[in-house]
Amino acid sequence: MVRITVPDWIVHRADERSKRSTIYTLDVHPDGTRLATGGLDTKIRVWATAPIVKESTRSPRLLSTLARHTGAVLCLRWSHSGRFLASGSDDTVALIWDLDESGSGSGIAFGTSETNVEHWRPHRRLPGHDSDITDLSWSESDAYLATVGLDSLVILWSGDKFERVRTIRGHHGFVKGVSFDPIDQFLATSSDDRTVKIWRTSDWGLEASVKAPFKSSPSSTFFHRPSWTPDGAHLLAANAMNGPVFVASIVDRYTWASDMALVGHENAVTVVACSPRLFEGPNKTSISVLALGSQDQSVSVWMTGLARPLLVAKDLFERHVMDLAWSADGYTLYACSSDGSVAALSFDADDLAPTLPDSALFEARAAHGYTSGARRAATHVPLVRPALEMDAPPPPLVLKTSSQPTERLVQTITRDRNGKRRIRPTIVHESGTAPSIARTESPLTSEVSTPWAPSQPAIPLFRPGRATEPGAMPVQRHVTWTGRHVSVEARNEAAITELVYRAQGHVRWTDVLWSPVLSVTASPTWVAASLHDGTLVWYSSKGRRRATLAIDPCVCLASQENYLAVLTTRSSVAVWHVVQGQQHIPFTEAPHGDYASMYVHTNGVPVLIVKQPQAALALDTQKQAFVCIAQGTLARLSDAWDVRLRERSATPRDPVLQAECALSEALPPESTAAQAGATPQQRLAATLSHLDMRMSAAELLNSANEYRQALYALGRRLADEGLQSQAEDLVETLLGPVYYHPNMPVWTPQVLGMDKRELLLSLLAVLSQGRLAALANRVHEVLRAQRGTSTFE
Repeated sequence: MVRITVPDWIVHRADERSKRSTIYTLDVHPDGTRLATGGLDTKIRVWATAPIVKESTRSPRLLSTLARHTGAVLCLRWSHSGRFLASGSDDTVALIWDLDESGSGSGIAFGTSETNVEHWRPHRRLPGHDSDITDLSWSESDAYLATVGLDSLVILWSGDKFERVRTIRGHHGFVKGVSFDPIDQFLATSSDDRTVKIWRTSDWGLEASVKAPFKSSPSSTFFHRPSWTPDGAHLLAANAMNGPVFVASIVDRYTWASDMALVGHENAVTVVACSPRLFEGPNKTSISVLALGSQDQSVSVWMTGLARPLLVAKDLFERHVMDLAWSADGYTLYACSSDGSVAALSFDADDLAPTLPDSALFEARAAHGYTSGARRAATHVPLVRPALEMDAPPPPLVLKTSSQPTERLVQTITRDRNGKRRIRPTIVHESGTAPSIARTESPLTSEVSTPWAPSQPAIPLFRPGRATEPGAMPVQRHVTWTGRHVSVEARNEAAITELVYRAQGHVRWTDVLWSPVLSVTASPTWVAASLHDGTLVWYSSKGRRRATLAIDPCVCLASQENYLAVLTTRSSVAVWHVVQGQQHIPFTEAPHGDYASMYVHTNGVPVLIVKQPQAALALDTQKQAFVCIAQGTLARLSDAWDVRLRERSATPRDPVLQAECALSEALPPESTAAQAGATPQQRLAATLSHLDMRMSAAELLNSANEYRQALYALGRRLADEGLQSQAEDLVETLLGPVYYHPNMPVWTPQVLGMDKRELLLSLLAVLSQGRLAALANRVHEVLRAQRGTSTFE
């Protein structure tokens, strides 16, 4: 008897008053007791599986809430040992979690008001991607972890110390799926460049590039997660096409032929998941069971050797299927959807077949070179069950199968409190249009070095623009600046000021000055000092004085590579290119305020951190004015603001995040705490404004990755809320003019070196996951009509 349950208590939402948000990913712990889900709310939630599959179970439902990501959680997978949980997010970071079995952690989930039954803690933080991490996979032995993302990278990490092993740059489009084969010989990656590539684990070289099934694959599919059969004989690839038909492609091991496919879904297949066990087939043969999830909102279950699926569950969800996961015993399938719900399909041996013993599985793998004998024994992390009674979940939806193969499933259809229909699975044996198996038509590595990023000195307790007389300026006895292996110290003694430059802990040179020093800064090749009398001097790193300028007294200096920025007592900001000896940005008046610090970005744009008003301001030379790139009100109201920025460090590689970190650090903790009493509408408005501000800031600071991340995050929120008018406005900025007319406004087809219409295609994939699918389809038709082809490339 097949049982399908859709527990309404598995939910991701910002708070109790918010509606369900998208669940992008899920996975089952190897011991079968836990289900982990990740969603748009940036949280990972770990649930007990017993109340899901058996409604009479009285035990804790929600075991833990993990809140360390700052963006939507797009993928998560348990290690085969069961010790670790790996997660990837659109915040560009992968996290490794392990269980604090001592229970010493707080019972309150960090960043939430929820009580944890179990305490999962961050074990490692894996930075390396420049954009959304869309999928990840553990090798069978847990020796490696692979992550892939929208930066087109495949990154391999060691499974013990989680150090970066290799970066593969072999794809030319977003990478949206990854899977290790169970024999640990190959790694499969699926990309928007319309290929599935097979990489050898022995040297991480390219083994094969499978192209034929993906020549006309849509790029609007947000995920295309592949899977291997448990014996490793075949790779099942999502997002394939057979002419105009959406299919999952069957790729044969070693030959990499792809002339077979699973046909029948009405929209793109987003995820393939093979049951981890082999099952007993006719005449003692072994067979595999697998499931497909599609953008047509349905899940199909297949068994090798049969031309049609065992089961197609239609109307299971109201939106696209995002991820699938099988339990380790091979009999329970979990699925999640962008509508924010999770379903569990529970089978038994009568529905599928008896499972074969592990020895048969290892023997089948041995035929393909599997030599390690047996999988590493799983570390079964104990499931904590405190002595408390929980309300029983609502009864599951039960589907009964007939003994006659030509009869449909007898089903019970119910509606929830909101009137939403649940479950209409269909047996497809007698349907002429049912899904079926059909024939199809015929590295380099790069490691990022730590930037030369010195600590910027804080501005003295002084308000520029309010006391312009030199005598009113405070003078510190010692003014210091410290960078990597380098420090500069100004000693403002009673009669004379001495400037001392140290490198590697040794004094390299000194100079004597005629006026006290207010501020100093340096780069690897030069040093600058601002004097009390308004003199600005800069030196080479060897100690030779290169320039002595007479300007207003500068209360703060900031350096970045070849740029020197100054903030004067009259609230004016200017930037010089020191090596060229030329002014990069002329003096521009800044708003008066209580300045906390100033720094200059790598493109020469100065950024001011202001305590009052609470803002980060950057100089836009085109507008000839300072613009706000981060704001204190958004820190309190926006769901996209990371309340843990004080614990993070940001570099010029992420300039928008760097500005938000700097603003959070400058403000009292209570000033960036979540605003109590704010309505959901107010939080939504703040979040949308925040993401718009991030896009503008990323454009000003030349941060293509952050622009793309903010664009997709904004698209997700608009789609989740169904805000069509704002979404249309966003689409138009990327679409540009479709037809020529004499008075058309000037439109630039690129932003930050990225093609706007390529960005639009990815944005449409995001919009199609929510309540704006009709808008996404309409714009796709416009693009197709303009190019005159079936797909826009």
